[in-house]
Amino acid sequence: MKSGLNTVKPVQRKTLQTEVYQQLCQLILEGNLAPGESITVASIAKAFDVSPMPVREATTRLMAAGALTVVSGRSIGVPKLDKTVFTDLRNVRLELETLCIRWAIANTSAEFKRDIQDKLNAMIAAERAGEVKGFIHANYNFHFTIYRQAGSDTLLEIVSNIWLRINPYFHLLQTFGHYKISNEQHQEIVDGILKDDTDRAVAALKEDINSAYDTMVAAQFNDAGEVE
Repeated sequence: MKSGLNTVKPVQRKTLQTEVYQQLCQLILEGNLAPGESITVASIAKAFDVSPMPVREATTRLMAAGALTVVSGRSIGVPKLDKTVFTDLRNVRLELETLCIRWAIANTSAEFKRDIQDKLNAMIAAERAGEVKGFIHANYNFHFTIYRQAGSDTLLEIVSNIWLRINPYFHLLQTFGHYKISNEQHQEIVDGILKDDTDRAVAALKEDINSAYDTMVAAQFNDAGEVE
């Protein structure tokens, strides 16, 4: 009898590059790279235990998507966004993420409702403990539990690409104690989901997105829209 391994194809370098890209995306989305921080291809390659080549390919892809940029020399980091870009991202989020939550509630289940409550509890715990990266990670898990429930891989991919650009700036939301305010809005989102009240959940999500935008802009720009 032939081994099932006879049907396995050799691992392609492209597959390794994809895995590195996906891990870098998770690194960004889970709050492990903040504005002002920088990393190198060599440090990433060492952390992932791979050669520099797939890392260069993955970072080039993320640079093309606007999620990373060359900071100085061999260092890469989060690109600086001007106020126009922040506003554009906010406007797109309002359209796409509210669509996600509408579809998620239309596709709701008892398991989803239990899961979203657990994700909220994790955010509350992170905020009370003052864990910035922990909160950003929990915030990502909370929102994307909803967005995956929408049941659209296409919509999820588009929203994920937007979050790759905006998520690092959620570090700024600690300004003015916004994490606590954010959790109040998240509670309202959960209440809407638990009661199958789409309008309530959508209104709360809009408030969450808008207030986060206001805080991030206030933390970075003066009244003329210039970086302070």
